[in-house]
Amino acid sequence: MIVTFIACCARVGTGPWNYWQINARYFSDEQGIFSKLSIDRLIPERWRLFQSIDHENITPSDYPVFLKPEWGQNAHGIHRADDQAELNRLRVELSGKPQRYMLQQAAQEQNEYEIFTIKARQQDNEHDVITVTEAVNGSEDFPINSKYNRNTRYVDVSAQFTTDQLAQLSGYIDEIGDFGISRMSVRADSHAELLSGNFHVIEINLFLPMPINLLDPSYSWKQRLGFIGSSMMSLAHATKAIKPVKTKQPIFAKMVLYGREKKRISREQNLATPARRTATRRTIL
Repeated sequence: MIVTFIACCARVGTGPWNYWQINARYFSDEQGIFSKLSIDRLIPERWRLFQSIDHENITPSDYPVFLKPEWGQNAHGIHRADDQAELNRLRVELSGKPQRYMLQQAAQEQNEYEIFTIKARQQDNEHDVITVTEAVNGSEDFPINSKYNRNTRYVDVSAQFTTDQLAQLSGYIDEIGDFGISRMSVRADSHAELLSGNFHVIEINLFLPMPINLLDPSYSWKQRLGFIGSSMMSLAHATKAIKPVKTKQPIFAKMVLYGREKKRISREQNLATPARRTATRRTIL
């Protein structure tokens, strides 16, 4: 996929490194990541789940709840707590981690959908690529679906929607943000409810939102290669059509170094803590 994207960029006359600026306006300069908290604020209230930076003083009214790192992909680092005791245990277990964790309520809808989009030409305000993939998991009530969950399989259901219906879903995404590329995870009770806008957003991925429809086992290699070719050409056009921002963000470097930087700061704080405590005791004495 990467090789195809680079070849498509050469064909349309743009640098593939410009990809990192495609959603730059949604990058948190303060946190140095695509912060799930700041992206969550973009979601209209009717689709938004309760979500905040976790703190021991927060007591959920309902369970289960999910603890999620403020930045992550492919469900990495997500934990589910089914009751207060389990939440307390997870808080202790994760307290040594350098990244901030967010507490998110569970969506109650039955089905989970992954909506992948690419907007190649900003002026026509339409998504050139949109796929809808259902995450099917009949073994868990509130699953953490990912390619690593052995109980989860992915089924591309895009063909079950008409062109107008896919455009309707595109419009919902545009209500949240003007994304060049994105993958939005939502839960709805049915296809009809999804189209009616009766859903909750679980996650919006703007860094490397891979087209998860390619995990559908019914896809032939010909279908996979065909989709990769057409979607990467659209992504190359999207990269060329990026709306400029005042200052380019070193997004790739910040995202790659994020964990290391947080670990370094955490380690320095831990090393400094005994010294501060000693200084405090001396001041009191």
